[in-house]
Amino acid sequence: MKKKKKDNKLKTFLSKLKDGKVAKFFNDPRPLIIVLMVICVLLIVAFANYKSKYKVYSGYYESDTISIRAVHVYTHPKLNIFFSSGASYLGEKKQVYQYKIGYYYKSGDTYYSLKETWEDSATSPVDLADIVSKVSYFNYTEFTSKSSNIFTPRALDNLDDIHFMVYASTTESTDDKYDIAIDCKIDFTKF
Repeated sequence: MKKKKKDNKLKTFLSKLKDGKVAKFFNDPRPLIIVLMVICVLLIVAFANYKSKYKVYSGYYESDTISIRAVHVYTHPKLNIFFSSGASYLGEKKQVYQYKIGYYYKSGDTYYSLKETWEDSATSPVDLADIVSKVSYFNYTEFTSKSSNIFTPRALDNLDDIHFMVYASTTESTDDKYDIAIDCKIDFTKF
């Protein structure tokens, strides 16, 4: 008897579903279209938010004095990569005693070091072209879960204004006065 009552209640409930407002709701395509549109908008917003978290820069520099074939920067919330191919010094031959060579980013009117190599004072003069080609190659990877070394928030905001700079001195004095200064703004394309 109880089974028949349960079966009758189930049949009446199912018949109400078939003939009632619920059936009209599910048989109408408009709610389905609205739900699909909401899902599409949410996916577009999620993709745009994900894409805005990483940046890819690819650049080069070419002049009569310096040639750099490739500079790449990739930033992501979990990993940052900086790569530069070695630069070629094409200017006149010079012998130097001290040098500072590297990549710097400009924030306001100030240059900050991204990656650099320097020699305070060499005992004998070295050829500037050899030094530039040997110490201008950088390949640096930084996991952002650890403390950031070169990819600080200020550096991340100014990645589109990176300069390759060469400072060198043809004298043996150690007072950090360089008589050779070459500033090369990298021509970046942002992807």
